Amino acid sequence: MCMVATTKQGELNNYPDKQDYHKSKKHFTSLYNIIMEFEEIIKKQILIDIDTAPNIDEIYSGICLVANYEIVLLVHINFEIEEFDGFVIIKNKDFERYRTWEEDDFSDLKNDNSRQIIDTIDVSTFVDLESSLKSLTSELVEIYTYDDNDENTFSVGKVLAVNNDSVEVHLMDDEAQWSDVEVIEFNDISCIGFKTLYLQELKKYLVE
Repeated sequence: MCMVATTKQGELNNYPDKQDYHKSKKHFTSLYNIIMEFEEIIKKQILIDIDTAPNIDEIYSGICLVANYEIVLLVHINFEIEEFDGFVIIKNKDFERYRTWEEDDFSDLKNDNSRQIIDTIDVSTFVDLESSLKSLTSELVEIYTYDDNDENTFSVGKVLAVNNDSVEVHLMDDEAQWSDVEVIEFNDISCIGFKTLYLQELKKYLVE
């Protein structure tokens, strides 16, 4: 069962205009040696845009904290509120290009609240989907899958259990009530969001 976001703060991929972005942001770097190239980006906490076209056809922006052969973990930028808003995990295999921010890009970010967000997790526990989701056990997460036809549609739920190829999630319905328990295969997951303002707001309405 999927939940449809009722607020832009629930969207992970809300770059102001995706079509204009693809036309104007031409200085992408081909990503063949992700580990080597991202070491300096992670060390200096350089702001980046990651382009997942044509695999998912979304753009993710933020500070990269982890980049390995399995996943990329970002402190994600919510352009609707012009500040950092939780985290996003995507799979390494789903993107080929990225770009680092240029000086004129920083007008899109009016509040650098990244440090207070980064301090809420232990980055070392995010190695792959399995370890990441285990570290998020009992947390609310947003899960996007490859078969979602609308970028505003995603599953929301609490992580109950994790094994080596799937996660068990207690889903919420569109009225923020507990619904079904579902097992989601890792192979079906395209993106995971957590600790977003949207999820924090949902917690206020939950009855355990």
